[in-house]
Formats: sequence, structure tokens, C-alpha cells
Amino acid sequence: FFFLLRLRHRASPLSQPQPTIIMPGATDKEAFLKVFDQLKTELIGDFQDLPGLSDNLKEQLTTYYTECLETTVPGGKMTRGLTVIKGIEVLKGRSLTDEEFFEAAVLGWQVEWLQAFFLVADDVMDGSITRRGAPCWYKHPHVTQDNAINDALFLEVLIYKSLRRHFRKHPAYVQLLELFIDTTFQTEVGQHIDTNGTPYADGKRAPLDLSRFTLDRYQGCVRYKTCYYSFYVSCALALAYCGYPPESDLYVKADAVTMRLGEYFQIQDDVLDAFAPPEVLGKIGTDIEDAKCSWLVCKALELVTPEQKEVLVAHYGKHDPEGVEKVKALYRELGLDKIYEDYEEEQKKACDELIASIEPESFQELFKFLLGKIYKRQK
Repeated sequence: FFFLLRLRHRASPLSQPQPTIIMPGATDKEAFLKVFDQLKTELIGDFQDLPGLSDNLKEQLTTYYTECLETTVPGGKMTRGLTVIKGIEVLKGRSLTDEEFFEAAVLGWQVEWLQAFFLVADDVMDGSITRRGAPCWYKHPHVTQDNAINDALFLEVLIYKSLRRHFRKHPAYVQLLELFIDTTFQTEVGQHIDTNGTPYADGKRAPLDLSRFTLDRYQGCVRYKTCYYSFYVSCALALAYCGYPPESDLYVKADAVTMRLGEYFQIQDDVLDAFAPPEVLGKIGTDIEDAKCSWLVCKALELVTPEQKEVLVAHYGKHDPEGVEKVKALYRELGLDKIYEDYEEEQKKACDELIASIEPESFQELFKFLLGKIYKRQK
């Protein structure tokens, strides 16, 4: 089922019209989702091979984790996963065969699984309410935080089960494994920095210390929390799959572009968290309540008068809807929305120039694809 047939008439008087095979690619979400269904079936089927469990327990596990996977893994924009497919297409310079598309999609879904693992855990840590327009996984009445923490760990281990199942004999197997290990480590470093923008003491948040909210800290957090898993690893997986050794300079070039794209993406995310309607964004933003070291508060602290700073001192990091609105009003008063619009255009230009400098020129298409996915996004 991994290809689509379309009839296209060829302008030749000597032959009858022939069917042209259009292989699935990075824009074919339907084919990509079919691979998810297969992976889900395989992983859920593994419960049947567990010794020492009754049929009732196996049925319980099957029912619960089928819902867990269907709720937490698909449902987003799937950009991270589709980028793996696009990268392999670009590097091979042609449409993918059925087998190549399937393997590329399997790798893409492992990045989506990684995302699901991070988001389930992140929502618990942040006390978030909604995700992708629905209650967070831990907010489901039959899940709760107790199950969700275990489910996040469960989602992570499924990455390695699928990689072993489908790539154990692939020449790049170890390199693929190491990319997931390294990316998980990097992201968890970033998550720690993010969670401790305001540190804990005596089992609760320490008093707000606005001096910790600097762009230097912010950039370090974004690099590790966002850039590697949201942008770099998808490109690196494509390179590894296509046989490029770790010492290839294409990894260095991919790193340079994806770090810039990732920072731009996270700043977008911070602005959307504060200003996008929840029904458009798909979640209720909580950066202000959670005292996050966001781009908005860092920029605000560069611009505020002493009187305006008192608004942040009084209301930032408080779970008080009225106070949150006062912080957002301050952001507007400081013109941060206009500053962001100017920043976005500057970043677009800088990204275009950086991408244009990459050799081989064909490799540029992957980063143009990524930039096109995030420029002017609304959610």
C-alpha cells in the first residue's frame, strides 16, 4: 500500500497512455499514518508474548496501551517525522522505493514517539491542562499522574523496540541508536534548565528571582530543550540512514542550520503560548504561571521601567488569571508583539542566507522544507 497510481497521458503519438507510479513522500501523511498503524499493531502484539500473564491481564494491557498510543503519538503536525522522509528523499535525489519509504517512515515515527514521551512527561511537570485541543493524557480520569509517569517511560522504550525490530541488521543500526540516546540526553538537560528557571527549595518554588531570566540562559535552554529533538535529529537520522558516517561535515552543516531554526521555532512557541487563542493553539499556555524563562519575559526585562518591573515582580509565576492578564498587558505595552514580528522577518532572512550557503546545493531543499513548515505558523 506504499504507492499511489495516477494515470497521466503522455504526449506521444507512438504509444498509449501509461500509468505513472507516484511514490509516497514527505507530503503523504496518509501513507505515513499507515506505518504508525503497523508499528502500533506490532508493539501492542508484543503483550501476547509476555510469559506468566493471564489472558485478562494481557487484554487489560492491550486496551489501555492501544488508547495511550493512539492518543499521545499521532495527532500533531508530524513535521519531525516527515522531515526524516524528506531528508532521505533529498539525499537520494529521487522518489523512494516502497521499502525505503517504509524504513524512512519507521524512523520518522520514532521521532514522533520521542516527542510523545517528552510531552506526556512535560505536561505532568508543568501541570498543563490541554494538549492538541484535548485534555492532557494525565488529565484523563482513568490515567492520572501515577500512570502517566510510567506511560512516558513506556513510550520511550517503544522507540528501541521498533528500532531493534526493523533495523537490527541495518548497517547504520548503532549510529541510529546513538542518535536517539544522545538526543534524549540533550533534551532532558534542556528540560532541567527549563523546569528550574525558578528553582525549588524546601519542596516548593523558591521566591521569584527575575535576575535568572536572561537571554543567555534562554538560548542555552532552547538549544537543548528544543533544537536537537525538534530539528537536528530528523536531519541526522536521514544522513545516517543514507550511509553518511558521523564525521561527515554534513552533520556540522545540519547542526548550524537547525540550531537557528530551533531557536526561531521556540521563540514563536513562547509568543503563541501568551497570545494565540487556545482553540487555535490547541492548548492553554501556562508559561507565565509556571515562571518559565521565556523569550517574552527576557525581552521585557531589557525594556521595563522600574515601575513596569513591579508588575512582573507581583504577578509573574502566580497561578492567578487576573495577574496573568496584567503580565500580558505589559508585554503589549512594551510592544513585544511588534518586536517579535521584526525578529521573525530578520530570522527568515538569516535562515535563507545560511541555507543558501550550504553545499551540496541539493541538501538545501531539506532546510527549505523545514523553514516553510514554521515560518508564520499560527500553532
